[in-house]
Amino acid sequence: MKYEKFIIENFKGINEVEIDLTKPSGGKIFPLIGLNESGKTTILEAIDFFHNDELDKKYKYKLIHKKNLGSFTGKVRIKATLHLEDNDKKIINNFLKSKQLRIVNIAEKICIISEDSFKNTKYEEGLIDLEFEPKIQVLGTGQRTPRDLKSTYSTEYEELKEKLFVLQPKILYYPDFLFDFPEKIYLENINTLTNEKEKATQNEYSKIIDDILRSINQDYSLTDFLSKLKNLTNPASEAAATTIKDQISKELNSKILEPWNDIFSDTGKSIKIETGNDNVGYFIKVRINEGDSTFLVNERSLGFRWFFGFILFTEFRKRRDGEEGEYLFLFDEPASNLHESSQKKLLDIFKSLTNNAKIIYTTHSPYLLSPEFLLSTYVVIDEGRTDETVSEHKQDIKAIPYRQFASSSKNEETHYKPLLDVLEFHSNEFEQTDKIVFFEGKNDYYTFKWILKRFFYESDYEFKLYPGAGVHKYENIFREYLAHNKKFIAVFDADGAGNNAKKKYIVNISQELEFQVFTLKDVDDSFDTFTTEKLFTEDERLNIQKHSFPDDEEYNKSHFNTAIQELFIKNESFELSEETIGSFRKIFDFIKEKFSQLGD
Repeated sequence: MKYEKFIIENFKGINEVEIDLTKPSGGKIFPLIGLNESGKTTILEAIDFFHNDELDKKYKYKLIHKKNLGSFTGKVRIKATLHLEDNDKKIINNFLKSKQLRIVNIAEKICIISEDSFKNTKYEEGLIDLEFEPKIQVLGTGQRTPRDLKSTYSTEYEELKEKLFVLQPKILYYPDFLFDFPEKIYLENINTLTNEKEKATQNEYSKIIDDILRSINQDYSLTDFLSKLKNLTNPASEAAATTIKDQISKELNSKILEPWNDIFSDTGKSIKIETGNDNVGYFIKVRINEGDSTFLVNERSLGFRWFFGFILFTEFRKRRDGEEGEYLFLFDEPASNLHESSQKKLLDIFKSLTNNAKIIYTTHSPYLLSPEFLLSTYVVIDEGRTDETVSEHKQDIKAIPYRQFASSSKNEETHYKPLLDVLEFHSNEFEQTDKIVFFEGKNDYYTFKWILKRFFYESDYEFKLYPGAGVHKYENIFREYLAHNKKFIAVFDADGAGNNAKKKYIVNISQELEFQVFTLKDVDDSFDTFTTEKLFTEDERLNIQKHSFPDDEEYNKSHFNTAIQELFIKNESFELSEETIGSFRKIFDFIKEKFSQLGD
């Protein structure tokens, strides 16, 4: 199963919010952006509560919107839609067969609804229900007319619901990764510990060790490793235990220290696993070696501890034995303990985690945003607050898809500008924004970015591509870049709009823009009248379009651009002609040459 959508109603400061995880198609990472106190964390809490409700009944009132606490009669409701994969459908089909029921139509999705009902603020009851989309029709023995499973076979329906509840994918919410890492991780006798907090910590970390072992070898397990440690009188067991310890060390160095070193250029650390035995039982110790010194994890810096916990509870956690479906990770303001440049590099690690997982994370940092996630970004705003002094009793948290938010923005100078405005981000004199290439809009940006990434060496073209919001919206940006003496190139379509915009900027702003603002015709005369999509052959345009819209028989510009965006987001290649690749090479070489003439 895979989570597709959440609809949240009456949860704390939320009246109603929808988070759709199917747009864009193939999207795996969903940022929730907004300033502090905008309600981002509340959305994560709601999704976590849906799956991990551990709140005692007497405290359920805390779910109610504060403005309604005086007298609330209604339901706190969270609905999740999940896509059923082939194996899920097989489980449903086999179960119904075992009940002598033949399925007529298979469901494609299930909806799980969690409701908590209140009357005059007093908690009444909780309900968890499951519905199929479409409703399942079955034939019983000797029947010729299909019957609705739920209404006709309620006992079997309830039994099937319970079976699917168990298969529901895990939602893992991490408000932070600054955990107290135990000095010793016990591999046995944890239930004999008297401190309940320590017992819970040890149970979780022992499971993580099991996760690490299974990531090394699917045949490994904590139980088997423990038995080898205990049987050291047997030379074969002793050799096997030593090998496994070395493999754990190697795995942690590979998955934790290598990306850490890449981010911080810190090659002086290594991880070493030790084992021992005391009055509780056998345990593991994780040591961090730095030169001649050895440290425990908790003795290292805040940033390192955060990063260590992050990898431990994500990369390894999603390998847990017996868990089904696609994981959903929830991160609240990740990497707030890391430097800006480190936050940027962390985005690559996010992408590496999305094998069999999706990520929703909150941030108010522009450095934790990426063009690849832009179409899956939600802007979170508290519409109940008109200024900073307004009480949270008037909260009305909204999550607006970025595309919808940007299109309604009054200040969309570039495709990113509304987003940066939300975060109240302003550039400064020290920011390295030289060598920017501006395109007309996001569609051209995604096309050039995808082509550059998939068909060329990006290191050959050391400039940044930037999406605009329209060919006529660059006046303020060009003035600012010229004033700060920052180098940029603009490449517009060679149609009427592109040609007119180029002339307007040169006349209205500065004659020097003749050396910085161009159309495709300036690159090559054969591109005269071209828009970006015409750089592809007609067959290529339709074939690319059919990649996302397989039933299309005719070219549709909107579908073509959507398909390009999906290829970019999924980092997929596509077979293109030498002619097309050559056309893009001309443009990239042209841009490179123009930057050189500007004093690159």
